[in-house]
Amino acid sequence: MAATDLFTTTGDLRAFLPDVSSAKPMPELEFAFRDPESKVKNLIGEATYNQIKEHYAGDTPEETLDKAVKYLQGALANLAGDIILVMTAGERNENKKTYRYQESLQRKVYLNNANAELGQLLTLLDSDTTTFSDWADTTLYTTRQKQIIKTHTEFGQYYYIDESAYFFTRLVFLMKEITADKITPVIGVFGDLDGGDAAIIDQVKKTLAYLTMAMALRRFDFMELPKTIRNNAEESIRTIRTGGMEAVAVRKVSDEIEAKGKTYLEVLERMMEKKKTGTLAEPDEINDEENRFYLQT
Repeated sequence: MAATDLFTTTGDLRAFLPDVSSAKPMPELEFAFRDPESKVKNLIGEATYNQIKEHYAGDTPEETLDKAVKYLQGALANLAGDIILVMTAGERNENKKTYRYQESLQRKVYLNNANAELGQLLTLLDSDTTTFSDWADTTLYTTRQKQIIKTHTEFGQYYYIDESAYFFTRLVFLMKEITADKITPVIGVFGDLDGGDAAIIDQVKKTLAYLTMAMALRRFDFMELPKTIRNNAEESIRTIRTGGMEAVAVRKVSDEIEAKGKTYLEVLERMMEKKKTGTLAEPDEINDEENRFYLQT
């Protein structure tokens, strides 16, 4: 069962979720682990998940795999903790009133912790693709290696994502889509750019990062976004939040990011024109000093 794959007893789980009752048998928590198990398997691949699970079941210490077990346990526990919190809200309120904002804050803690543990796990897998050879064969890994931006650290140089290796993996297929739809039609094959195209390469990556983040805000649940991005967006959300207006506020933030990304894309188009023709006819709307993203040559 998913609940007992990496937790022999409730005591093992309480190392990550101290609020879980020690009297609660692990099989009774199975409902909370099914979705986290599926989520992690989809992320790292079932073969890698099973490799780590089997190491936990064994009795031979190995430093790298021992770390992988801890990170996987932490991720599963916090993802399950979020589900337990939601599913047992009524039961808790019979004993002690829990306000919605308190539940929201606790959910953020669980999801932040889960994302951090998944990020640590992904970084570990990347650091040793000999031990984790099945990880290096996954579609996610191979697709990521083909992208213009290949690491969360590099992405963060253009749009800060809390150094989150996990959130970056969520962006991989969005980057692939943006590259095909927006970037490649402007620059052609990215690999054909050379050392003399440093400014263009930088502009490509900046454009890609902003357009990808705009898409992410529209497609992902707000709670799934990195903490810094949520905090930056919440000021805008507070100004217009009335009942169900949170989605409208998030869309507003996304539109602002997309507007910057489109401006960067226009600048990229002009840079490519100059590279091909040696001249640059600058459109007024880009070179207008009222526009803080205007092009300077």
